[in-house]
Amino acid sequence: MIIKNGTSINYLLDYKNGKIKQGLSIGCELDKFLRFKFGEMCVVLGHDNVGKSYFFTWYFLCLALSNDLKFCLWSGENQKGQIMRDLIQMYSGIPFRQLSEHEIHCHYAFLEQFFTFVNNEKMYKPEDLIKIFEDSDADGCLIDPFTGLDRDMSWEANYRFLNDCRLFCNSTKKALYINTHPISQAGRSGAVYTEGDWKGHLKMPMKSEVESGKAFVNRTDNFFTVHRLTSHPTMRFYTMVSVEKIKDVETGGKITNHEEPLLFDFNRGLGFLISGKDPLQTYRPKRKTTNQIF
Repeated sequence: MIIKNGTSINYLLDYKNGKIKQGLSIGCELDKFLRFKFGEMCVVLGHDNVGKSYFFTWYFLCLALSNDLKFCLWSGENQKGQIMRDLIQMYSGIPFRQLSEHEIHCHYAFLEQFFTFVNNEKMYKPEDLIKIFEDSDADGCLIDPFTGLDRDMSWEANYRFLNDCRLFCNSTKKALYINTHPISQAGRSGAVYTEGDWKGHLKMPMKSEVESGKAFVNRTDNFFTVHRLTSHPTMRFYTMVSVEKIKDVETGGKITNHEEPLLFDFNRGLGFLISGKDPLQTYRPKRKTTNQIF
């Protein structure tokens, strides 16, 4: 179908006059580099156990509370209970075991307004999972990880998968996040720091090292890398985020220096801090008196 003449004039005039609407922010330094945008596909790269899922769970929570967004998550590696535990702890800002059962019930009910979960007790074909996402009322969806789907891993199949994801984003205007891992080479001895305080620790993978090939860089709108020095005595408490691709910088966001990723303090699991700022602080519920809790 041919697009009608004249349909882009409003965009052109808005662009000329500096009126292009910006993607959604969460109120911290991350907003300079990353914005939530409806209908965009995002690929997230990272080694196993560096906290990709955890970081974006926190990011989605910030978006939900600050912008009233809803998310539908499929996680082949984490149970709903585990994710909700983390969400409740981040939202409350209190270690989970220090919460009363009443608080847990209240926080759980509140957060379920924003988060729905796809049952991970079965394998899904991409088209089946996308149909679930389509039928949800979510603004953003997560596939975690794409290798957990019931699908062919050939070059042709990767492009079919990505094309289906692109069509889903274009037609529904829902944002889609896809977690991936790097190729084996990125985890071998040649991929470690050879000097300095980080000597012997694994380097952040390059976007070209994404598992299943450059198609996942070429076809996506945005590409992020999440990394952590998991065995370093102090740096293991910091999550590194590198923004490798932002297709539409006019609506916000920009690429980070690969050698200078954004640093997020784990903050004892109570919600990340960036440059000392806690984006969730404004939205946390006020706790009742000690007598009412314990």
